[in-house]
Amino acid sequence: MRARWGLVLLCVFGVSCGADEQAFVGELAAPVVYGTDDRLEVYNHPSDELRQITRQAIVALIDSDQLERDSDGTYTIFSQSLKQSKSLCDGERFTNQPTAAVCSGVLIHDDLVLTAGHCARTQTDCESKSYVFDYYLEGPSQLARIDDEDVYGCNQIVLRDETFGESPTPDFAVIQLDRPVTGDHQPAPIRPATTALVDQEPLTMIGFGSGLPAKIDSGGTVADPRTATLDYFVANPDAFAGHSGSATFDSNNELAGILVRGLAPDYVLSPEEQCNRVETFDDVEAGELIQYFAPIVSQLCEEGWGGDNLCGETSCDGEPCGMEPPVPDDIPIGKPVAARSGCQVSQTSGGFGAIWVAAFLLVLLRRVRRSVA
Repeated sequence: MRARWGLVLLCVFGVSCGADEQAFVGELAAPVVYGTDDRLEVYNHPSDELRQITRQAIVALIDSDQLERDSDGTYTIFSQSLKQSKSLCDGERFTNQPTAAVCSGVLIHDDLVLTAGHCARTQTDCESKSYVFDYYLEGPSQLARIDDEDVYGCNQIVLRDETFGESPTPDFAVIQLDRPVTGDHQPAPIRPATTALVDQEPLTMIGFGSGLPAKIDSGGTVADPRTATLDYFVANPDAFAGHSGSATFDSNNELAGILVRGLAPDYVLSPEEQCNRVETFDDVEAGELIQYFAPIVSQLCEEGWGGDNLCGETSCDGEPCGMEPPVPDDIPIGKPVAARSGCQVSQTSGGFGAIWVAAFLLVLLRRVRRSVA
């Protein structure tokens, strides 16, 4: 598991966490995987419905100091490119795209966004971020326009839970935006609580892995639906740090849950090339943990939030959206599981000394304290 202190040390020792940022707006330069990398740009995905959901309901959590409002009401994003932030080798995908998002989220009510709990631990943390729609590519080298109808602030955290221990869930936060959404944005379609996911059911995950503009991955499947507990399910979408809180949709394109943990690391050093490449796992090694949404709905409604679209008896396809929170069980996999968020770590040939020092201190700290990032 990734340790919170480990992330802090890596940043302190000069590993890049935002240095050498550049402006991204309009045109770009030319453009952890299970099996084949199934991530597609929004404009290139074959499903009209999923493209529409992405534009309407998918939210990037971006540190507010990385956004600048221009005089025409549009926004410029300041960020490192993926190649800079990860010191990637030539030939990797998406290398010239920005990496501004720190977490992912999804709109579930006209002013409520759902994300992972470790993405908004305090009110101060929540207020330091902007909640941004339309952070995606609308053409081969064209970022979508982001304007005032796409950028929101945090009013308050209305519901939050995060487990520090052996169980990976609960790990969620429901954030009330500073105003109801406007324009074309609307909540994602939600899966009825009374229907269970099934083994090998196809899934789609939409989010901002490695901080990149939104990608749609429809290549994942359910490896373990955990029907006895319905706290989280195990699957194999291609997920990276930054995917925390990513909306995950069932075979009917209805919101089933949000990604909270996954196998690590995302990138590994190629010693021969002295640069990093994407880590790959076989599809059968599925290790991404996705928290079911239905128990969260029940808690939200008990607290008086959510409205008729979430809390009515027939809100989700004529059935309830929520269910009673189940009792957590043990993590069913043996490989390292990491929270899908954190600072952008760059490994360059001139910075390996700091990396090794930080890694040594990280080992020492892990002997006295273990906690998920």
